[in-house]
Amino acid sequence: MTARRRMLDEALSIGRRELGCLADGDVFEAERLSKDRERILDEAIGGLDREHLSELADKLVEVKSLHDEISEEARRLHATLRNDLVSLKKQNRRISGYSLGAGNLPSRARQRFVHKKG
Repeated sequence: MTARRRMLDEALSIGRRELGCLADGDVFEAERLSKDRERILDEAIGGLDREHLSELADKLVEVKSLHDEISEEARRLHATLRNDLVSLKKQNRRISGYSLGAGNLPSRARQRFVHKKG
């Protein structure tokens, strides 16, 4: 049982590092850490009956709490990225409008006009 408790402690440590990576915006490292955390949790909990699970209840509650924090940080990062993309799209439209207003026509639009010279 102490080995499983150590595994849960290791999963908590990895989860805290994962949370830090998400807070820093490093999603690739966070993904790698989440896979490690999932593997360790599966090993730690796999094959346990109810009686043994209740002995580890305090650690499992702590793991769940950390998982909730990680999920909240991921949602926050997702919302930030979505807002950045929407802002970029608006900025791109605005710049395209300035470009057309300055007389820069896309190549397809230029091909539609008949040139009287030539």
